[in-house]
Amino acid sequence: MKTKTDGVEQFLLNRITSGDYAPNTKIPSQFKLMQQFNCSRVTIQRALTNLINAGFLHSTRGSGTFVKPGPYSKELKELIVVSKYADNSPEFPFSEMIFQLKTSLPLRWVDEEFFDRNSTGFFHPGQAVIWLLPKEKHIMNMYHLRQRDIPQLLINRTFGDFDFIATDPWSSIREAMEVMKVKKGDDFAIISRVPDTDAPYLTERLLAFYEECLAREVHIPPDALIKCSGNVIADSVSCPDIFASGKFPRRIYITEEVMLTPVIMNASRHHLMLGKDYEIMVFSQGILIPPQPGLYMMHQPMDEFRNQVEKFIGHINTQNKERFRVRLKTSLICSR
Repeated sequence: MKTKTDGVEQFLLNRITSGDYAPNTKIPSQFKLMQQFNCSRVTIQRALTNLINAGFLHSTRGSGTFVKPGPYSKELKELIVVSKYADNSPEFPFSEMIFQLKTSLPLRWVDEEFFDRNSTGFFHPGQAVIWLLPKEKHIMNMYHLRQRDIPQLLINRTFGDFDFIATDPWSSIREAMEVMKVKKGDDFAIISRVPDTDAPYLTERLLAFYEECLAREVHIPPDALIKCSGNVIADSVSCPDIFASGKFPRRIYITEEVMLTPVIMNASRHHLMLGKDYEIMVFSQGILIPPQPGLYMMHQPMDEFRNQVEKFIGHINTQNKERFRVRLKTSLICSR
C-alpha cells in the first residue's frame, strides 16, 4: 500500500527527473510541502532523507534542500537480493549462482523477514531487487516496489506479470521422455508433494507432465499417484506401496529430488535394481549425482541462470521497457 511518504518522494522525484527542478534548484520548504500534502513534518523529512540517500538531493544547514547535479536516468547503482538463504555453497545452488555474478555493482543481501518489516523507505531509485525463490506472501511487497518504480526480477518463480527467469518444465520433461524412449501405452507413477504457497513451482511441473502424458497417450494408474508431505523420513515409509506388488509402473516421475534416495532405497528392499527393473525421471537443483543407468535428472542450468541475470542487469541499464521473461530448459543428466 502506498504511504504518504511514498507520495511525497514520488512527486519530488518526478519533478527532478522531468527537469522541472533543475540541478542546484532549491526545492519547496518542508512547511510548504506539509501544506501541499496535508501531512506531518516527519513524513516530509522521511521522503527527503530517502532522496538524499539516493543521491537526488543534498541539504545545507540553514539554507535548505537542493537538487543535486547529475543525470537522473535511474541508472542502476545497487542490487538487492531478497532471500531466505545467503550461502555461497553448492548446497544452495541459487544463492551460489548470485555470488558468481559478473557485475561491478554492489550486491546487498536482505533476509526475507527483515524485508517484511522494512519494505517501506528501505528502497529507492537506483536499486534493483532480485527475488530469490520468493513466496506468494511477498506479492504485495512486489506491487509496492513497482509503485516506487524499482526494477524487480523473480528467480525460478512466476507471479503475475513481473520479470522472471524460471525453469521451463514443458521442454525439460519433453526432452527427458524422448531420451527415455517413452511410447504410447507406457505406465508412469508420480511422486510429488501437493503444491502449496511455499512450492508453487510444483503446479507447473505436474501440469507439464500430465500434458506430455496426454500427448503421448501414456497411462498413469490411479493407485500410482503418491502424494507426499516433503518430509523425507515420513515419506520413506509410504513409498514401498509403489513396489509392494509386482505390478508397479516401471517408470517413475519425481517432482523434487528430496524423494529420490528414499525411493531408490525402498526399491532395493524389494530387490529391484534401478535401470533394470525401473527408471526414474526427477527434477534436481542440488549437488549433481553421477550419471547412472535408469536415472534421468533434469538439473537446473545454473550457469544459464547466471547469464540471464547479467542480461537483466544490462536490460535495466539500457532503460528497456519490454518485459524480461525467460524460460530455461533443464540440463538432462543421464547415462546414455
